[in-house]
Amino acid sequence: MKNIIITGASSGIGEVTARMLCAKGYRVGLIARSAEKLQHLVGELGSNAQAIPCDVTDYVQVKAAIEGFLAKHGSIDVLVNNAGLGYFDTLVGGKIEEWHTMVDVNIKGVLNCIHVALPSLIEARGHVINLGSLASHQVFPNSGVYCATKHALIAISDSLRIELPDKLRVTTISPGSVDTPFINSTSNAQMLEQYKDYFAAGLRPEMIAAQIVHAIESPLGSVISEIIIRPNRALK
Repeated sequence: MKNIIITGASSGIGEVTARMLCAKGYRVGLIARSAEKLQHLVGELGSNAQAIPCDVTDYVQVKAAIEGFLAKHGSIDVLVNNAGLGYFDTLVGGKIEEWHTMVDVNIKGVLNCIHVALPSLIEARGHVINLGSLASHQVFPNSGVYCATKHALIAISDSLRIELPDKLRVTTISPGSVDTPFINSTSNAQMLEQYKDYFAAGLRPEMIAAQIVHAIESPLGSVISEIIIRPNRALK
C-alpha cells in the first residue's frame, strides 16, 4: 500500500484526488488549512485517510505535519503538491499582498513540502507530483505573477528530475482552466465577472485527478514527466 500526501486536499482537485486514491486502497494524508473540512472528508473516506491540518506556507507546521505522518506510517511514497491559488488582476492594478500570497503558496509552499518530505521520498524511490498549469508554459494577460509562480514550478520539477534521476520519479500535471473554487480568490470584481464563466466551462476536477492517478500507477520502468490537459472547447 502506497503512502501518499496531498496538499490542498480539502476541496477541488485535491479532494477529488483523495477520493479516487482512497477508493483504490491507498493510504492518504490530507493537508489543508481547514481542519473542519478535512475531518468531514475523512469521515466519508474512512480509515485510509488522515486529516493533517496545516498551512503549507508555514515551514514549522509543514515539518510537524509530515514528520507526524512519517511517525505513524513509516514512509512517504508519493507527494502531490496541489495547494495553489491565483488572483486575476492587471499588473498596474495588482495588490502587492496578493502577489506575495501567490509566491508564498505556489512556490514557498511547494518548497516547504519537498524539503521536509524529500529524504523519505528518496529512501522509498518515491514520486513527486507537482500541479502546474498551462500558465507554466504561457503568459496570459491579467495573471502575470500567477504565471511566474507556475513557471517556477516547472523549474523545481526539472531540477528534481535532473539531480535525482535514479532516486525519484517526478511528474508535472499542467491543466487548463478547471471548474473549481479557484477563480473565487480573485478580489477584482471586474476580473471575476470576466473569467467565472470561462472557468465554469473548463475541465472537471475528476479529469485532473484521473491524470494524477494515472501518473502514480504508470509502470515503474517509465516516468511520465508531464501531462498537459486542456478543456475540449469543441464540445461546448
